[in-house]
Amino acid sequence: MKRFPCLVLDANIVIQLFQLGLWDEVVERCELILSETVVGEADFFVDSRGVEHAIDLRPDADAGRIRVIALTLAEITAFRSQFDPLYVQKLDDGETESLAYCLREGDPHRLCSSDAIVFKVLAVLDRSEQGVSIEEVLQAVGLARPLSRQFTKSFRDDNRSRGLQDRLAGIGLRRR
Repeated sequence: MKRFPCLVLDANIVIQLFQLGLWDEVVERCELILSETVVGEADFFVDSRGVEHAIDLRPDADAGRIRVIALTLAEITAFRSQFDPLYVQKLDDGETESLAYCLREGDPHRLCSSDAIVFKVLAVLDRSEQGVSIEEVLQAVGLARPLSRQFTKSFRDDNRSRGLQDRLAGIGLRRR
């Protein structure tokens, strides 16, 4: 089976994959890239019974099953400086580092998230094709499951549209 290439994951996606019990299968079927910030943010998940479980991504990184990247503070600051305060306040550190890396690297890198701001940022930068939902990824690698709305292609498409509307209205990017 062909692996899904250059997939940058946000913390919420890592947590969701652990909750679904799909982490190991996705690691086998995708070339995964996580920012150091996301590795720190995705530290536990809560199962269907409400029990908290620790997530330790270091063994996968140490074994080369996932790649962990880090951007400099200057790179992150430069990336954030493109956006108006409305967008900046919604971007958490993991999303920021993942977006900056994904956009710097370009095609075929894709960012998988379930946060609306990620898909809006990609849209205002005219890079919507670099955003993907976990629903789309799971379908592509033969692991489709029913998911909550924020993990679906429909959610991604809706927020892409909102980002395009923001772009037309002059919202999102800092005015020069």
